[in-house]
Amino acid sequence: MGRLSRRQFITGAAIATAASAAALSGCAAEGAKAPDGSIATVGSGMGKHGSIKVEVVTKDGAVERIAVLDSRETSGLGDVCMDKLGALIVDNQTLNVDAVSGATLSSMAYLKAVGEALEAAGEDPAAWKKRDKALQPAEADIPASYDIIVVGTGGAGFTAAISAANKGKKVLLMEKLGVFGGSTALSGGEMAVPQNWIQIREGVEDSPETLAEDMLKGGDYRGDPELVNVIANGVFDAAQWLTFEGGVSWEHNLLFFGGHSVKRSIIPSGHIGNAMTTKLTARAKTIDALTLIDNTKAEEIVMADGKVAGIKATNVVTGDSYGFACKAVVLACGGFGANIEMREKANPEFGSKFNSTDCVGAQGDGLTMAEKVGAGLIDMDLIQTYPICDVETGALLYLDDMRLDQRTVMFNKEGVRFVEELDRRDVLSSAILAQTGERAYEIWDQKAADDTKVVDIHADEFENLTARNLCVKADTLEEACAPFEIDAAALQKTLDAWNGYVDAGSDPDFKYRGKLSKVDTPPYYIMVYKPAVHYTMGGLHINPNAEVLDGNDEPIPGLFAAGEVAGHKMGTNRLGSTSMADIYTFGRVAGDNAADYVG
Repeated sequence: MGRLSRRQFITGAAIATAASAAALSGCAAEGAKAPDGSIATVGSGMGKHGSIKVEVVTKDGAVERIAVLDSRETSGLGDVCMDKLGALIVDNQTLNVDAVSGATLSSMAYLKAVGEALEAAGEDPAAWKKRDKALQPAEADIPASYDIIVVGTGGAGFTAAISAANKGKKVLLMEKLGVFGGSTALSGGEMAVPQNWIQIREGVEDSPETLAEDMLKGGDYRGDPELVNVIANGVFDAAQWLTFEGGVSWEHNLLFFGGHSVKRSIIPSGHIGNAMTTKLTARAKTIDALTLIDNTKAEEIVMADGKVAGIKATNVVTGDSYGFACKAVVLACGGFGANIEMREKANPEFGSKFNSTDCVGAQGDGLTMAEKVGAGLIDMDLIQTYPICDVETGALLYLDDMRLDQRTVMFNKEGVRFVEELDRRDVLSSAILAQTGERAYEIWDQKAADDTKVVDIHADEFENLTARNLCVKADTLEEACAPFEIDAAALQKTLDAWNGYVDAGSDPDFKYRGKLSKVDTPPYYIMVYKPAVHYTMGGLHINPNAEVLDGNDEPIPGLFAAGEVAGHKMGTNRLGSTSMADIYTFGRVAGDNAADYVG
């Protein structure tokens, strides 16, 4: 048997068993060498979701292999970046590598861990960082001509690309970041689906018409009823498509998002959007007619005789330029929530004072490109914040599922409840920003934690927040309040009143629309949060066929859009879980209609 290449030993290769990994780790702890002179050492770094621990095996000053011993980084994002970085380090014997765009925190933690392990092996990490730089190689032999090019690999992009390829079209699906999934992968993935199988089981009455009315009312009737009806009437089939075409599985319960009139939001297994995008990535890679590439940024839409004719693009790592010919383009590259300059131009109220929950790639590239070929923009001033976000980073907090499970009470630093917990996102955000310190808190008890398992499901986030004193678990209310300097006596009065409302069966203060549950079983949990920019309701003006319209409301031949890049669907405010309904419904519409346009 020939000697395995270094690449075959990189992160993720299941060559070493858990037992041998443990043995090597023990060897590393003692600094002992194997008979062949190799030595295994361990290093760690703090990633987005907790500590990353790696094992590095070196021999004669060279890295032989890198294995991840422990990590809770997001599947499809953190693990992908570590695989890429591991290959670069092993193949090029250098730490002079760039973070993988879209997974920066995971990248930096991984590189720190590798450097720490190298230092334990007697190497100088600083010197390794000064070695020749290694870049992620560009894809080789990418075809130059396609029927359809889809820009962006969030849920809308994958859905459009797979739908078009399933109609026999040659499709290029391109992503500018080093990982796939976009903002979809960072979302909770919940999807508003009327008449879904769980509603039927639980006897919840719902209909597409009810969802459409909730969406229109939730956006103050500024959304386009035609576009909203496409979503409301198509989302059940989109959910079925995700299940049977995309391979997505679902939890067996529903969440109740603010502004909805009934509980209707289904949840992907794992309670996170990457459960969808990793499955869609795998599905896309099985389709011969579909080419999937990363690190490639669309720069310009090429037009010929008034029709879409191609895309000019650049590899963001190597700088290589590409000219791809096509007959249709589907823009599915998200909104502009991560672009402070564009936000400030659209609406100065949402400038640099706000962090963002969005993927770093949400820069409005699709809007800029399409506008240059005559596309009309609409509702650009309408920007949404998510109310429950990390006060330091702006990241969306998944422990907020406890609120959506109807098990929390929201209050301010004075210990006073100030808003209905299931109200619209914009209502909650405005109410929070009016409180002391522009922040608020929610409390739940151990019974809620036991019943919902939310803390267990999001244990990594819970540990991260408690380590930074942004979430507290304590045996008494006073102990839980102390780190935040909350008025514990006032909060006790608030909870006494709340628990009385539970007994009475109604909330006279704010008319809580969900199921009332007591908060009276210690230990108690308190979490602090504030709003961050989460979604941009404005974007490209489209029609119900997902065709992009020009300034005269006429379709631009061959140009389609789906997802957050397309505006005028959500009005002034997007209800929670309707983004997933939108991207998968309009993703299918865009992909199917682009395929039909190509003929």
